[in-house]
Amino acid sequence: MPPGVNTQLLDELSRALLTAVYPKDGQTTHDTGPDASFHLRRDSCYIRIIYALTKNDEWFRRLIRDGHDKRCMSLVDGVYQSHYSPIGFYLLVIFGRIKSSGKDLPFSLVQEKWRLLIRNAWDRATYNEIRDINDVNGIPAFVTATRLNLSASDNEVPRKWFTDLAAKVHEVLVILQRRQATFRVRVVNNSIGQAAVDTAVSSIQGLHDELGCVVEQRNASQRDDKVSGS
Repeated sequence: MPPGVNTQLLDELSRALLTAVYPKDGQTTHDTGPDASFHLRRDSCYIRIIYALTKNDEWFRRLIRDGHDKRCMSLVDGVYQSHYSPIGFYLLVIFGRIKSSGKDLPFSLVQEKWRLLIRNAWDRATYNEIRDINDVNGIPAFVTATRLNLSASDNEVPRKWFTDLAAKVHEVLVILQRRQATFRVRVVNNSIGQAAVDTAVSSIQGLHDELGCVVEQRNASQRDDKVSGS
């Protein structure tokens, strides 16, 4: 922490932020007002703030200690239904950073809401074309969250979901590779920025390869089932 920074004040800020975004009196409400369990404008701002703060290790530890990870998990039901909002990307980056810290998440692709959250986030990634270097920095964590419980053996997850996701990941990979030179021009004097671009491309390539294997395994399993049933 830089000298002169009041850590107690930052602790209070973290707790105040959490208090500000919880429904009134901790109750679950279903209206669309500011005290609703999920309010798109309020919670979009909150998720973006947490996304930015979790880049810093000290802030990350403070946020986890104060329960912001639990608040983010509680927002999944609202976020996955907000198909046209980019906040799903930021929420998944937060989850990826939490997972990378060694903390477990109750994340299961068997639940449709998780599949929709991931699908919508990759949809927005293709639509937005990853224009911001700050978003590029979040891609490895985004990939980490996408990989959670990714298993070809889970027959409760539709095969088409894997196929569609692989196509979306490939599209983002092509977009990012195409923009790689552009990003490098922007950060030509910033080796950290250039490394972030290269790391992002590498992480998406790895996910794309892994999804390709999953799709092939599912296809092979389907062929075997047809043979055994004939």
